[in-house]
Amino acid sequence: GLLKGDLRTFQDGLVKYQDRFIRQGTYLLLEKCKTVCYRNLFKRIHNILEKHQISLAYVARAFHWLGMPIDLDEIECILANLIFRGYVRGYLSHSKRVLVLSKRDPFPTSSVILK
Repeated sequence: GLLKGDLRTFQDGLVKYQDRFIRQGTYLLLEKCKTVCYRNLFKRIHNILEKHQISLAYVARAFHWLGMPIDLDEIECILANLIFRGYVRGYLSHSKRVLVLSKRDPFPTSSVILK
């Protein structure tokens, strides 16, 4: 689920094997990987829509389709963190509820690998 940005599968696996991951000492690491899963979901949405300006309503629909409905404020929060960490290049227009992505390498892979 991580590579495809399938949050539902990733989250279900995290919950299903939570006790095992805690015993192995890998649970917190996997919880941090959720950020990469979010990034990959936004990348898939970008690739499907082929736009650099993405309405957060589209993103909300993707979360709803995954069976994880969340509100626009939570989506903005997730995106703000991804942008701050360098996983996504762009900015949020709060007034228009739009993610504006960089036209040049909006999802840099080096930032995910190096951090």
